[in-house]
Amino acid sequence: MIITSTKLCLRPDQKLIFAPLGDIHHNSNGHDREKFTEIVEWIAKTSQRPDRVVRVPLMGDELDTMSRSERKGYHAAGLHSGTRSWIEEKMAADMETFIKGIEPIKHLIPSVVAGNHNFTFQESSSGSLVGKNVSRIIAERLGVPYLGVCGVNIIEIRPSENATGFHVFKVFMHHGFGSATTKGTSVNQLVKLKEKFPMCNLYIMGHNHVKIGTTTEGIDFRKNTKTCQWEMCGVVQGFVRSASFLKGYVPGEVVDGDTGSYVEEACMNPAGLGIVTANLRWRGKNVNGRLRYTGFSLHTQE
Repeated sequence: MIITSTKLCLRPDQKLIFAPLGDIHHNSNGHDREKFTEIVEWIAKTSQRPDRVVRVPLMGDELDTMSRSERKGYHAAGLHSGTRSWIEEKMAADMETFIKGIEPIKHLIPSVVAGNHNFTFQESSSGSLVGKNVSRIIAERLGVPYLGVCGVNIIEIRPSENATGFHVFKVFMHHGFGSATTKGTSVNQLVKLKEKFPMCNLYIMGHNHVKIGTTTEGIDFRKNTKTCQWEMCGVVQGFVRSASFLKGYVPGEVVDGDTGSYVEEACMNPAGLGIVTANLRWRGKNVNGRLRYTGFSLHTQE
């Protein structure tokens, strides 16, 4: 597991917005390009507001590349080298189109997670891409950490540039696993992450295309460094499923077993298109006429 750390100044008048993008499938016929462009424009516009700070982790499946089982079949197929080179050339072109599509928000992306739809370049004709998969290359092009399928970002948040103290906010990210296709089972799968990683503040997953944003609340005990007294404090943990931009039901598309959407073929629930956000603000209380920051308020929005 890759663990990264980030220092961040979040003024008391600002809101920190986590807007993860996942399961984009940018080169698929079912990709909702209009919706994706709309969301990218909204993120870019929101980030320009002086009272907003935006972070956009990429959660995998940027392209509609091969699944794990398809990759096994591809390697066993014995395709001619020219055919393999043609496929890799197409993958590289699709990747460039995607990178161009996220140009307005590339500076807001802190990391890239790998999905189950991925592809590793192997042909010598692919040059410097050989040995790297699509998600890793995107991360390198953006100049941000590549986490693989899962990772953690620990953020040290200060209320001002001159503040010496900071509060820690821990974000756990995993592309997702299994086949939880209903909202109830998907929520359970997401919330159960804290059984394995109990001390994180925000959990983000993608994979099953179900839009989820929820929180759980509890109580912790912390020592006041000035009074040396132990105090009770509230703890809120957020859970976000990063939805999708892949349409399950495409008007005018025939589904007959050989072509069309697997979602429609299996009569699955329509995908939740768009994004889910987690929103963070400072929480404080008045102590002897001075505002003392005690942690964060966190809520999610579908």
